[in-house]
Amino acid sequence: MKNIEYIITAEFHIDRGPSLIDSFPGSIPGLKNLPFLPETMIPDQIHKREDDYTLFLLFRDAKTGEFCYMKEDKEYEEELYYLYTIVFNSKDDVYRRGSQIKSLSLITRLSFFKSFRPLMTICLEKYFHSNDTTCLQELYHSLNSKNFDTGYDISMSKKLLVTSVLDLFINEKIYGDQKFRKRLLEIKGEENKDLFIRKDLSFNSVVQFCGMSLPVKVPMISLPDTIGDYLNPTDLNLKANLINLLEASLATKLYHEELTIYGLQTPPIIILINAILTGKKIIILSYENSAGYIIDTVFLILKIITGGGILCNVLSNYNVFPIIDVSKIDYLERCDHYIAGTINPFFKHNEKLWDLMYDLDSNEIFLSKEYCYTEKEAHGHIFKNSIISEDAKFLSNLQLSLFTYNDDLSTIQLIFRRHINEIIRIMLSSKNFIDNRNEAKPNVNLLLSGVGYYWNSDTNKLLEMTCYQTIGNKFQNLLYNGVFSYSLSLSNLANELNAVIDLQHHMQSLTSMSNIEEEKRVWRGILQYLVSGRSLENLLLVTYLIPPSSSLSLQSSSSHGGGLTIFDKNKGIEIILINLFHYDDDIKSIVVTILKELQENFLGEWCLSEYLRSNVMYELAFDDLSSDVS
Repeated sequence: MKNIEYIITAEFHIDRGPSLIDSFPGSIPGLKNLPFLPETMIPDQIHKREDDYTLFLLFRDAKTGEFCYMKEDKEYEEELYYLYTIVFNSKDDVYRRGSQIKSLSLITRLSFFKSFRPLMTICLEKYFHSNDTTCLQELYHSLNSKNFDTGYDISMSKKLLVTSVLDLFINEKIYGDQKFRKRLLEIKGEENKDLFIRKDLSFNSVVQFCGMSLPVKVPMISLPDTIGDYLNPTDLNLKANLINLLEASLATKLYHEELTIYGLQTPPIIILINAILTGKKIIILSYENSAGYIIDTVFLILKIITGGGILCNVLSNYNVFPIIDVSKIDYLERCDHYIAGTINPFFKHNEKLWDLMYDLDSNEIFLSKEYCYTEKEAHGHIFKNSIISEDAKFLSNLQLSLFTYNDDLSTIQLIFRRHINEIIRIMLSSKNFIDNRNEAKPNVNLLLSGVGYYWNSDTNKLLEMTCYQTIGNKFQNLLYNGVFSYSLSLSNLANELNAVIDLQHHMQSLTSMSNIEEEKRVWRGILQYLVSGRSLENLLLVTYLIPPSSSLSLQSSSSHGGGLTIFDKNKGIEIILINLFHYDDDIKSIVVTILKELQENFLGEWCLSEYLRSNVMYELAFDDLSSDVS
């Protein structure tokens, strides 16, 4: 597989507007299917800044190899292509009207395309004055001469697990211990000689270009619907943009039963999440900021909604236009749902095009009058819901993480991941969400009844499911029609015997269960499920996905000595370990057996030893009970 398919250049001409100049190694297949391509490459308002970048997603016909902007009724290659463009605006009196604008684009399947920006910058600077295509050819061959393939393909649940282990020093272990790294990532044979491990859990490759040795950063783990490196999300200006989103306000006094579920006080971040989960048409607008700033905001919203691999197929099926201009309006009109960034204020005044618009300049969210109720019309349509506990915990934990603990970006991403997983579980709680359309795992055997989000009381369940009922109905339609896919549906978590248990549901139920026989039944069901490394890794993953019981637990931790402990970041493992002190000997015996099963797993053994080392009481209890059981 080529790293780079095509390199394209364009320029803005004073009289003719944007136009293509060169492409290498030849013309782009399907150029006729890409109307106004130069306008896609050169953003509006570029004359106001020295440089910018744009991004467009492309699909490729599996039979003809032609590119297009949208999926139609054809067969397409599974992988997306990215049209990534950097743009320079050079100001000099020698140019007509004092400036010249040129751009350089790559078409690539690699989602870490931003790693190529330093090489692209050097190339565009050389190309700018002479239009000499020699540097384009050298860039193409230099990038394609390297092998950026990590050489392994671990399971989805293992990817989620490794990218969730934030409470332990796993990065140091992976970096310093080659045997551990190869076994963890299931690397067979020699590692790729073109890649060098970094301490931040990524790889470096060195590319020779223009007489220089330049590093290219390659993610260690690639997650679906993730642009760049999930473990090092430094290229999205994540914290600053997230704070802006949390401080946004709702500008319109309009009601929508799927968006303003808490009335006009619904937090904008909740409105945006619900908008995507229900397939709305969303515009992200800024006239004052760069195209790159808008694109970063679009991908921040997608990072929240996907949870880094929890909700998938968004990039492929939702219709994502990171930056768009008026020449692409006909594409938006053909979409049932989309999210699109734009600089052009034309979109703001055409409410028929969108359901929701986020104005980044005023930091306000607008709902379209076309699809909403006024307060007078809302009577009988809008539920006056109190905020559900999961949304309240999400907002509180996010604010604590940002403003109190100043947590790293990985911890913030884990909050996103936990929240979107919990919301999906709420929306699927009314159904037994074993998707038997999965041909690889037909007729999955459910070991214990009880699936989806766990509520402590039927009253809370009724109130909170009522709040999300209309959202859940829309989401389920999108899920079952293939617009979204859920990585942790039970069919995806079945063990080698095709048996499954909703681990998260039952582990959370243990925290409030009073019937000893029911407790034993749950623990036996968990033990029965654990037959292999895969099921043990699923158990470990679920321990990370269980959020703290409330934000108060985080606050109380910080009030008694400061920072968060291992068990604040992994409440699930504490649910298991605390039962080493259960008054019932049978339950203690089962828990010890489960922990011994974890010790039989390579990653489980390492994680468990770290957990026990961090709390001497758990360590002593496990050692004592282990000797009794053996």
